[in-house]
Amino acid sequence: MSSPDLSPYYFDLLAQFLRKESGIILKPETSYSVRFKLQPLARGWGFEGLNDLVEHIHRRRHNPEVVAALLNALTIKETSFFRDTKPFDVLRQRILPDLAAQRGTPDLKLWSAACSTGQEAVTLAILLQQVLPREHADRSVVVGTDVSEEALSRARKAVYSKLEVERGLSPELLRRFFEPVAGGYRASPALRRLIRYQSLNLVDTDFPMSQFDVVMCRNVLIYFDDKGKRGALDNIYRRMASDGYLFTGAGEDPQRLDSRFLRVLVDGLQCFRKAPG
Repeated sequence: MSSPDLSPYYFDLLAQFLRKESGIILKPETSYSVRFKLQPLARGWGFEGLNDLVEHIHRRRHNPEVVAALLNALTIKETSFFRDTKPFDVLRQRILPDLAAQRGTPDLKLWSAACSTGQEAVTLAILLQQVLPREHADRSVVVGTDVSEEALSRARKAVYSKLEVERGLSPELLRRFFEPVAGGYRASPALRRLIRYQSLNLVDTDFPMSQFDVVMCRNVLIYFDDKGKRGALDNIYRRMASDGYLFTGAGEDPQRLDSRFLRVLVDGLQCFRKAPG
C-alpha cells in the first residue's frame, strides 16, 4: 500500500514540475503546507497517497487540466478586502487623486497581480468609485490576474461570505457597494463593470494590456527565484505607465533586482516607480 505521506523524492519531482510550469519555487520548509493543500486533490482523484498523486501528475504533465488542477491546489492565497490598510489609504488620499489631476482625461488603469478570489481587485474598484467623478470612474478599469482558474472563477462571481466581507469592509462600504444574495454578499454591478479577470502567470510575456497607472503585486515575488522575479519585474515594468506606481510586499525589493525601478516614499509608505531615463 502506498504511503499517505510525500517522500523527499516526490517533493523534489513536484517542485521541478511546478517551477517549469509556473516559475513558482517550492522550498523544503513548505512541505507541510504542500501536503495539506494536496490531500483534497489526492482524495478527489482517488489516490491513497501523495506519492501516487505526484507520479500521476508527472506522467500527465502535458495535460492542461492536470496542470490547472495542481496550480489551483497550490496557489490560491490568503486575501481580504483592504488588506494591510496603509497602501489603500495612500492610494485614496494621494496617488489616485494626483494621477487623475495629471491626466487630461482621468481614466485610470489598475492591475491586481495574483488577485486570487478578487478581494483586492474589488477594493481597487471601490477606491475608483470613491475618488473619481462618476463618468471617469465608469471609464476606468481594474484588471485582476491569477494562475488559478478556480480562484478566478470565484472572483468573477464576486460573491463573498459574511465572514469574508467582515474582514476589511465597514458597514457603510458593505451597504453602498454590495448586495445581499444567497450565500453572502455580491459586489454591486457598478463595481463588477470596472473589473476584468484574466488568467496570467507573471513570468509569461503574452499579456495584451499595458500602461497601468497602479500595479499591486504584494507578497507574490517571494514565490519565485531570482530569475523568475526578474522575469516578472520585466513584465511589470513594460506594462506600467511612465508615471505609474508599483506596490509590493514589505519584504520585497524590486530595485535590488532591477535598477529600472526607483524606491519612493509616499506618506511614509514604500512603493516603486520607473527610474528616470
